[in-house]
Amino acid sequence: DDPDPDDGFNYKQMMVRDERRFKMADKDGDLIATKEEFTAFLHPEEYDYMKDIVVQETMEDIDKNADGFIDLEEYIGDMYSHDGNADEPEWVKTEREQFVEFRDKNRDGKMDKEETKDWILPSDYDHAEAEARHLVYESDQNKDGKLTKEEIVDKYDLFVGSQA
Repeated sequence: DDPDPDDGFNYKQMMVRDERRFKMADKDGDLIATKEEFTAFLHPEEYDYMKDIVVQETMEDIDKNADGFIDLEEYIGDMYSHDGNADEPEWVKTEREQFVEFRDKNRDGKMDKEETKDWILPSDYDHAEAEARHLVYESDQNKDGKLTKEEIVDKYDLFVGSQA
């Protein structure tokens, strides 16, 4: 099989990445996955000893210029593609503000490993609950605390762009 096919996947890189993750998950180092080790391999975000690999993989995925940081355009580019559109949806503008105000804590214009970890694996933050509250707040036109089909459809771009 072609290790670099035309579909954009680089299988050699995927193998290197998977091997690195497997070795991290293999706590006893015997190169045989127990049920728990295999679960840690598949769902590393659920295991404290795997969190560094989650951060590393996230940074590798988003850091397109390979400088070891995630800048604002890389951050936005991971969620939204302009595709010739001059006008960005409101949620993209909100994400730009989030990056400047909260993600880039040291205000150097990019996220380092610790800032990325705080973003994707915050210790005291429930992403799902926060995103759900945000979606309801932005979409609930009559402010009754419930979303109707019409309210959701009216703000479909918010839901499509959601990280939930």
